[in-house]
Amino acid sequence: MATTPLLSTERPEDPGGEKASEKTGLLHSHLPLDVRNQWYALALSSDIPRAKRGKVGAAAESPMSTSLLGDPLVLWRDLSGKAYCVADRCPHRSAPLSLGKVHDTGHLECIYHGWQIDGTSGKVIEIPALEEGKSIPSNAKVPHYPVFEQDGVVYVWPGSVEEALSASKPARDTDDSGAPLVESSSFVLQTLCIDLPIDHSLMVENLLDPAHVPFAHEGTIGNRKMVEPLHMTVTKTANGFFGRVKEGLRNGFEAPCNIVLYTPPIPGKMDLYQYIGCTPTAPGQMRMIYRAYRNFATFAEKIPPLKRLFDNMTKKIIFQDYQLLLGQQQRLRERALPWNSTIQVDCLPLAYRKYWQRTFGKRSDGPWWRGWDGKMDIEDLEKLGSWDKDFDCNGCALPRRPHHPQNPLEHSGAPGHALRPDYPASWR
Repeated sequence: MATTPLLSTERPEDPGGEKASEKTGLLHSHLPLDVRNQWYALALSSDIPRAKRGKVGAAAESPMSTSLLGDPLVLWRDLSGKAYCVADRCPHRSAPLSLGKVHDTGHLECIYHGWQIDGTSGKVIEIPALEEGKSIPSNAKVPHYPVFEQDGVVYVWPGSVEEALSASKPARDTDDSGAPLVESSSFVLQTLCIDLPIDHSLMVENLLDPAHVPFAHEGTIGNRKMVEPLHMTVTKTANGFFGRVKEGLRNGFEAPCNIVLYTPPIPGKMDLYQYIGCTPTAPGQMRMIYRAYRNFATFAEKIPPLKRLFDNMTKKIIFQDYQLLLGQQQRLRERALPWNSTIQVDCLPLAYRKYWQRTFGKRSDGPWWRGWDGKMDIEDLEKLGSWDKDFDCNGCALPRRPHHPQNPLEHSGAPGHALRPDYPASWR
């Protein structure tokens, strides 16, 4: 892929050097601003349930419930394994289709009255209580969303179905030579899908910021004794940009919300490629679709205790970020600014923030779901759901707590009390 250098290797204070803040606009000016007409990583292929022959009702599989840009969605597979995605709302009485079952016909059956939805068209094709000779109502249908699968990831297109047909498919996970990593016998694949109550933009900026690693990740991949001045050089790609602070290391962004990291322990010998979909499921909510390809310690994938060790290490690193980002999000809700003072190495996440402001951050005609009737304004989004609140038995809202059921860094039974454990030498 052809790339164009944007920031010179000269430091800003050198004669002829340019300030990073003066260049950030160039980094995103070539990117598409219609972020609804884009592909989003929404699930791992292995997580989507499949219809089973002879299994109906309580014995059938339950579909996957999720959301994208605030749209409530439901995903499932038919008997052949083909994946489908429709709006999570029955066209009869608006019951969540995700509460239903995957019928052995391959259609989605609503839990309320047994209406069956065809995933290809979103149309109702079976109504058990319909009188003989009567037709299914013409408006008995729900929006359906194009689905594409690749490299173990399910992508969903939340925009125009017609535009999805002619759009380019998501880029594959490749090494520096362009070879698909999932097909390489030299690499093993580690995956993770996790929902986090933080805005996806905060995670994207965090992953584009190499300067936080020695401090935020102390005890895992960080070491404050190794801190040094960092100078970022940035290069534009066809669908994003990436930065380097050291030769052989890269932090990259691909629109609309994907991160590509190349952080090899020993370049050329011990390689590590990380592909991370930071998918905006709702305002203040995201789903992380994580894939890590490594060509070292490959034997660990065949030994369950060692595989769990690698998986748990990955979770610890993610939750070190999560806890600080959750606190940052709270400050932003209190009207703090996302950026105050900045330095040169901040140019990469700053460029992303400029892109976000022109796309996800637009208040008047942004991409977020406005409800089934489409009449609500962007300021009213929080009235549509309770994705960032807890409630007591009386339905009263409780204060938000920095708790996550998969967070390995919290004291058991004491949500909100994070700790920085003293990892054994084996972790380091």
